Amino acid sequence: MRSWVLLGGMVGLMLLAGCGAPAPARYAVDFGEGAPGWSLPQDPRFQARAEDGRLILTLKPARTVAWIFSPFTLREGQVEVEGTLLEGPSSADYGLVLGAGRGRLYRFAVSADGHYGIFVYEQGAWRTRVDWTSHEGVRTGRTTNRLQVRCERSEMVFWINGIEVARIPRDPREEGGRVGVSVGTAATGEAQVGFARFLAVRDR
Repeated sequence: MRSWVLLGGMVGLMLLAGCGAPAPARYAVDFGEGAPGWSLPQDPRFQARAEDGRLILTLKPARTVAWIFSPFTLREGQVEVEGTLLEGPSSADYGLVLGAGRGRLYRFAVSADGHYGIFVYEQGAWRTRVDWTSHEGVRTGRTTNRLQVRCERSEMVFWINGIEVARIPRDPREEGGRVGVSVGTAATGEAQVGFARFLAVRDR
């Protein structure tokens, strides 16, 4: 497994919403008119902007993972996004993040060299649920991959381009949280990734 510096925690985990009206059960954004509700970082190491119908994340340090959250939360439901490597080596990765309570999140990512992995961040460290695995369903290079995660009460299901690639058990008592997107670098940074067609639907 790759080892990462935690940069996303400095950005993603600080994006806490204030109290307000109940959120709708469905959230869709194509980034054609910006990224409303997303707090876009402007750190020299990690930047995000909405441009030409994409949410573009740029990450500079090597062996680092960073993410940002949407304003939408779910515990049971489904989230999906289309991602494309725009710049950087094929070892760069990108994907979805799903909050699972205070200080805990799931990360589902693919790399441009044809691998995917599933990881959990908790108690200040990453834990591997599915280590980096080669899969023919991952489109390589600077092509678009569609990632989907289905969250059930006691299970999570993962798809790449409509192909189911993994199922993992889930604690029925686990909390939900915000959902968003991530970018990661391996031994060689920097990477730039574009995301489009972000959709999340909450069951309850």
